[in-house]
Amino acid sequence: IKLLDGKRSQTVGILISSLHLEMKDIQQAIFNVDDSVVDLETLAALYENRAQEDELVKIRKYYETSKEEELKLLDKPEQFLHELAQIPNFAERAQCIIFRSVFSEGITSLHRKVEIITRASKGLLHMKSVKDILALILAFGNYMNGGNRTRGQADGYSLEILPKLKDVKSRVFIFHNKFP
Repeated sequence: IKLLDGKRSQTVGILISSLHLEMKDIQQAIFNVDDSVVDLETLAALYENRAQEDELVKIRKYYETSKEEELKLLDKPEQFLHELAQIPNFAERAQCIIFRSVFSEGITSLHRKVEIITRASKGLLHMKSVKDILALILAFGNYMNGGNRTRGQADGYSLEILPKLKDVKSRVFIFHNKFP
């Protein structure tokens, strides 16, 4: 006896045949938050293919109104979805297990990126050529703003000014006055 439409029944049937797990193993893995028995890909497939509310209503109604021997006639996908729905809060539990794994992987990835940025920052901080370039930018800035009381002879500048350097334009090359 089929309660699901043909395509949906086929999709759930394919999932069942690909699992190679007993429902009790799936239940134990969900209850114990154990992603070694049911891997994340399988758990995500179970979550995506769980019974929708309208399907669940049909299946539950059939289970409530049918006799024991009639229940055995129910197609495998419907039986599977019913058993999956018997796991309390399956959808929420599955989402939590998936989130825990994705979060852990994300933190690990983020930690590696922070380490790379930290090493690069420390390298730049101690590199003499970077210090020389920054000193040269300060000297050029002071030279270009030499006639201005508020800007000339600055002791320093903020790093936010660095991207703006590409916009500095002049008709005269800066060394033209010094070395004509």
